[in-house]
Amino acid sequence: MHDTLTCTSIDLSRYCNEFDLEACALKIRISNIVFCILCIYRPPTSNFLNFPCLLESILMQLYSNTTNLIICGDININYLKSSNYKTKLDYLLATYNMSTAVDLPTRIINYTSTDIDNIFIDKTKNGDYTIEPIINGLIRP
Repeated sequence: MHDTLTCTSIDLSRYCNEFDLEACALKIRISNIVFCILCIYRPPTSNFLNFPCLLESILMQLYSNTTNLIICGDININYLKSSNYKTKLDYLLATYNMSTAVDLPTRIINYTSTDIDNIFIDKTKNGDYTIEPIINGLIRP
């Protein structure tokens, strides 16, 4: 690790199970700014009702007015379409001043595209940003 970065892992094992949610997090200090980066995975076959409860428990543990929280991961909720899952997640995240930072397809296969891999940030703390796709040449026929 770079000698100017201070990093601490956060134990979230009590919230994780392979059926509903897997998560890991760390706090990192860059200059005088503290970031908490939460990486999550929600299996597509999970019971969605368990996901918001587990995520809220994690957010209650991690959220702080003095920390910049960033959530990233594969949530298997398509943010390109309206759905009850998306609405419920948006309401939960809004209680922590968080919203999606990605408004473009993250997976394109044949003639379909989805945004199931996402990044959520507190837009009141993180200022201006730009998210652009990187074309990697991996295409499924």
